[in-house]
Amino acid sequence: MKLILFRGSSFLAIAVMATLAHAAHLCGQLGQECLVDGSFTTATAGGQTSNSPWVLTINKPDGVGTSAQFQGGFANAENGSGGAGDGGNGVWFKSFEGQQSGNTAEPKAFAIVVQTAVVPTAGDYLLSFVAGREANFMASNFFTSLGSSGTGGSTSVDLLTAPMILGNIGGGASPALGGNPFSLKLTGVSAGDTISVVGGMVNGMDSTIPGGQSAFLDKFSLTRVPEPTSLALVGMSLVGLLNMRRR
Repeated sequence: MKLILFRGSSFLAIAVMATLAHAAHLCGQLGQECLVDGSFTTATAGGQTSNSPWVLTINKPDGVGTSAQFQGGFANAENGSGGAGDGGNGVWFKSFEGQQSGNTAEPKAFAIVVQTAVVPTAGDYLLSFVAGREANFMASNFFTSLGSSGTGGSTSVDLLTAPMILGNIGGGASPALGGNPFSLKLTGVSAGDTISVVGGMVNGMDSTIPGGQSAFLDKFSLTRVPEPTSLALVGMSLVGLLNMRRR
C-alpha cells in the first residue's frame, strides 16, 4: 500500500501501520457498505473508544487535554450542507490543544482515525464523508485519504485548502452546520486488497485568535461502484432497447 504522508507526519506513519495490524473488515458486493459504523454511532462520546474497527490515535499536548475525541451534537453530520445524519457522533479535532497561548515549548496536536476493509471483489471503490472546519482551525494538515494495498493506488483531499463552507460548527445559525460533503475514489482495485480510510490532523496549534478552532469528520461510507465501462454498456443497451421499440 502507498501511504500518503504529510509534513511532520512520522507519528502518522507509525499510527497507520499499527492500525493495519488489526483485523480488517470484509466486504464485497456492488453497493454493499464496506465500513463498520461509518457514523460512529457506537463510539463512546467524550473519549477515544470506538467500540468498532475504527482506531482513534491522539496525543495530549499539555498532558491533560486530548487532541481529538468522539463527540455528539455539534461535531457530526446531523443536518445542514452535510446532509441528514443518523445520530451518534463525529470525530472532533481540537487544534487549539497544541501550543496553547503560543507556548512553543508545548507539543503540537496530532490525531488520526483509521479503519481498514478487505475487498474480495475487484473494481472501483468510492468513499463519501462529511467534514467541517472553523475559520481559526490551525494545523499543518487536515485531511482524509483513501488507499489500497494493491493496484488501486491512493488518493487524498487536503481539507485545509479544499472548497468548504466555514463557520461555527456548533452554532445553530452557522452556514456550515452539518459540515460539507466530500468523496474520494479508487479505480482498478484488485480482489483481496486492503483499503484503508484515514482521517487526521497534523501539527494542530492554538491560533490565539478569538473564535472557533475546531474541525470534524463524520458519515464515512465506502462502497464498490459500477466501473465506467459497465455504465457505458448499460447505456448502449438502453439505447438499443429504445431503438427496437421505435421500429
